[in-house]
Amino acid sequence: MGTQFRNVGIVAHIDAGKTTLTERILFVTNVIWRMGEVQDGTTVTDWLPQERERGISINAAFVTCRWKDWTINVVDTPGHIDFTEEVERSLGVMDGVIAVVCAVKGVQAQTESVWRRASRFRLPALAYVNKMDRDGADPERAVRQISERFSVTAVPLQYPIGVGKDFLGVVDLISRRFTGMDESAFGDVNSQVVNELRRHEIEIEIAREHLVECLAEVDDTVLGDYLGGRESDEAVLRKAMRRAVVKRRIVPVLFGSSLQNKGVAELLDAVGEYLPAPFERAVQPEYTDETGCECRSDGAVAMVFRICDSPYGRLACVRVFRGIIQAGAIFKDTRTGEQKRVRAVWRILASDLEATDSGETGSIVALEGDWSRTRTGDFLAAEGVCVKSQRLHFPQPVVSVNVEAADGAGEQRLEQVLKSLLRDSTTMQAHRIPGTRGWTFSGMGELQIEVLLDTLDKEYGIKTKAGVPRVEYRRTIQGRAKGEGLFEKRFPNGVEVSAGVEVEVEPLEQGKGCKENFDCLRECLPENLARSVRQGVMNIVNAENSGFPMTDMKVTVLRVFSLKGEALEPALVTAAKSAVENAVSAAGCCVLEPVMKLEVNTPSDTLGSVLADLNSRHANVLQVESLAVGLSRIVALAPLAEIFGYASSLRSLSAGRGEVVAEPASYRSVLRTKQDAQENKVKNDG
Repeated sequence: MGTQFRNVGIVAHIDAGKTTLTERILFVTNVIWRMGEVQDGTTVTDWLPQERERGISINAAFVTCRWKDWTINVVDTPGHIDFTEEVERSLGVMDGVIAVVCAVKGVQAQTESVWRRASRFRLPALAYVNKMDRDGADPERAVRQISERFSVTAVPLQYPIGVGKDFLGVVDLISRRFTGMDESAFGDVNSQVVNELRRHEIEIEIAREHLVECLAEVDDTVLGDYLGGRESDEAVLRKAMRRAVVKRRIVPVLFGSSLQNKGVAELLDAVGEYLPAPFERAVQPEYTDETGCECRSDGAVAMVFRICDSPYGRLACVRVFRGIIQAGAIFKDTRTGEQKRVRAVWRILASDLEATDSGETGSIVALEGDWSRTRTGDFLAAEGVCVKSQRLHFPQPVVSVNVEAADGAGEQRLEQVLKSLLRDSTTMQAHRIPGTRGWTFSGMGELQIEVLLDTLDKEYGIKTKAGVPRVEYRRTIQGRAKGEGLFEKRFPNGVEVSAGVEVEVEPLEQGKGCKENFDCLRECLPENLARSVRQGVMNIVNAENSGFPMTDMKVTVLRVFSLKGEALEPALVTAAKSAVENAVSAAGCCVLEPVMKLEVNTPSDTLGSVLADLNSRHANVLQVESLAVGLSRIVALAPLAEIFGYASSLRSLSAGRGEVVAEPASYRSVLRTKQDAQENKVKNDG
């Protein structure tokens, strides 16, 4: 079951051509009759007003098409780092990826970032070198960078004929067949193509020999033919390539121009022939029944990768890993234990929904039902089935802005609208500032916050006033320590109340966030009092009143003691807060600042000025290389606080021709003087 499904995500750096490629795929497969353009705001998958206005993808868009014998679910993911949450959601439901690489600029920062995430899910991949029709296209450099930066064996599956304005098409190295704009076979092409093919005949054979040698290294069948001096036939090579791709031993590289619709059909052939079917997915959920035994084979299981609102109510978008999901079926949310009834099943085409009877193994569908407590990453399973799988990992926000509604009417509606908009978001957060009318919006970057503010204005009519963006600093500990907190008070009526809490804190590896262990509370406290202890701990961890949130730390509640009196909830909250503060102080605390990885593209004649400016911002330049003629690339690490507004400065330095992309790289300790200044600023802002 599901053998003819292919769930594939298109991932890449911003402006590498993901959305254009998706649009061409829909056109080639007859889903749409007219191709839209990103710059015109007419593409199917960029359907949000913000996406069409800005010319970027914000949400991952899911579309389904038929190509030959395959049903292909295609996911067009955002390329901007601010919306990496959408990429992470999508990776959880993919069985393979198409990594789009610009033929001119090569492998760029966000492509590397997405590749690392895909590697965690052990997803097989194809690489598609796009924009072969552009001046400065260099396919050999692109293939070399794919191998080096992805640490994979990248093997060209095709030989491109010409580059730039002379790009004519490609030769499939397995079949030796040429395809171009006119979809012609070798014997029917025009004289220009025939001449080019003859001129590159030796290079084509060398490239084919390289492909065969790479397959021989990972496949015994091809190795036997190779050592015996026999030429493997086309069917043997294609089967060997499929085995190598599914096992992630080889990444085939294809070439094309999505804008000119060259190479798209051949890419779809490669998706069907080489990427895995759902049952071949490397990382499958682990299924056990509630006794730990092997569960029954007919138990349906699906993972929720998005919760969204629609004209039909709240929908859970799911990937069906096993079985069939039909309207009327009842499933259990394995995280909450709640029973969920599916009222209707819908197929997804970007912003459109189409009613369907069911979702089978491998399909991606939307389920209508009551999903009020369901979250991204939850599993829906048939009764008696427990599911264990790799959890999704979302980065922490790094930028904050203080915001308040511009008028009283907006203020009354703002909280409810934010609850709806951010209900399922992990990288975009909003917290009310205590004692004020204001809110703090925290996100992955200035663009993500700008998009939220624009949405509030244009879609909900809530105008806002925003402050200056600031860095989301964090605190962490430097060692392991215990701490106690004791609350004692005698009231005027003679009633005494006391509560004590002891906790232990220990450091975690960078990037692990905070973990809490409240196991002992289940044994010694009723739920209402246990909830108060958890509230006090999380108040300090999340810095809900003041200061910076904690990260890379584990907090374990060891015991609760000295309980005396009634109405102990407030006393336990205070004691737990004090215990964590004392433990953190004993362990040694330092403030961390986010460090960003910058990728700067600039004309070579302004390279010196750009490097000097980066040095003035305390950046650590890691790499400088030439791209196409007259264009250079800089890779650097810089504190986020130093690069606010950098895009505007770069445009000024490069006469408007430079561009920059930044992504969070790590956190590092800040100087004590900087720490004091920032803590004072936060207190003053609060």
